Amino acid sequence: MIIKIAQTQSDIKQSFYVDSDGFCFNGTAGSFSRLEPIVLSNKQTELKGIHSFSKWYNYIPVRCLFGMTNRKRIFHLYKDGETYGKFTFVQDGFLKCAYEIELNSGDVFRCYYRNVGSFNYVMIYRNNTQIALIETYLNVENFKHNQKIYILDECNRFADTFSLFSLYYANYHIVKRIHLSKGFYTVKTYSFSKYNNMYDNKWREEHFPNENFFGKIHLFEESNGQN
Repeated sequence: MIIKIAQTQSDIKQSFYVDSDGFCFNGTAGSFSRLEPIVLSNKQTELKGIHSFSKWYNYIPVRCLFGMTNRKRIFHLYKDGETYGKFTFVQDGFLKCAYEIELNSGDVFRCYYRNVGSFNYVMIYRNNTQIALIETYLNVENFKHNQKIYILDECNRFADTFSLFSLYYANYHIVKRIHLSKGFYTVKTYSFSKYNNMYDNKWREEHFPNENFFGKIHLFEESNGQN
């Protein structure tokens, strides 16, 4: 499955349109704060992430240097009002940061991220096997980003959760709040992490050989505003 995500509004409101062959959603990631609820909704269902503060000791940076794990940025997940999991930012040590998706079903995913050139990549793993990839193009007009999510067929049932996670991740790493800037911005960046080896630049080519980020980029504009 391939999911296309277009940011439709930036500045004081972060809005998105999420589109795939199986569903479409409108998304929001709050206005002024990263701690506001994150929502995906359509006429049939609503997915929501609500922030929860961690225990105080998780905010002590040096803990992870002594073999302890910090767990922060916790968002509890709700589907049509019923809790079903959470997103968590995990610091395992120096330059060892990742995200976890834990569902009440018992499914757990580990998400590693890396910047390469003009793209940000999030690699989603289950049981040490990559099962999905989120690509974000960092060159933007008016700070509105485009993303694509590639998911292996056997994990399509998690597509809505991965879509919500992409907004949660963008909320901390991608979106720009309270700006008045207009125009086109280009980015070249490379991130450093002890988890850089989790990025396989051949994964998309191997599993989605007929796809590339730019091949259907016009679909982002065509999809905006539809339900």
